Amino acid sequence: MIDELEFRKSWSFFPTGVSVLAVKNNNNNFHGMTASSIMSISLKPPIIMVSVGLERTILDHLESADFFSVSLLTKKQENVALSFSKSNNQNKSFFYSKEDVFFIDDCLGYFFCVKHKSLRVGDHMVYFLEVENMEFYTKDPLVWYKGNFENIL
Repeated sequence: MIDELEFRKSWSFFPTGVSVLAVKNNNNNFHGMTASSIMSISLKPPIIMVSVGLERTILDHLESADFFSVSLLTKKQENVALSFSKSNNQNKSFFYSKEDVFFIDDCLGYFFCVKHKSLRVGDHMVYFLEVENMEFYTKDPLVWYKGNFENIL
């Protein structure tokens, strides 16, 4: 039997970028959460995957949303990552919106996506998101490693 705490600790040795997964509801309120469990799944069509724990309060918003943004954070945005690590964060001040696309202002880059599919896997919901728009800039990433933000560059 695999010990849950040891399994979690083992993954802390794998450095990962830090992002914010967000949706906007009909009242133009943003709901976001810090996410490190994202990855590219397909090139044709371009699909990314995001994993969200079942205990996260953002799940109701994710289930009813059609459009998602995933903003990759820069090493100067630890405060953004910490803010969105709290449950049900609706901090509008971090967001930038142009036309119907929304993302974290001054981020490393973003993917703007439409929900392709979702699937419950163990204690998480996994969202497969088809990328409709993206933009990236030359900035240093925020990295999560061994339970801390790290400056690897």
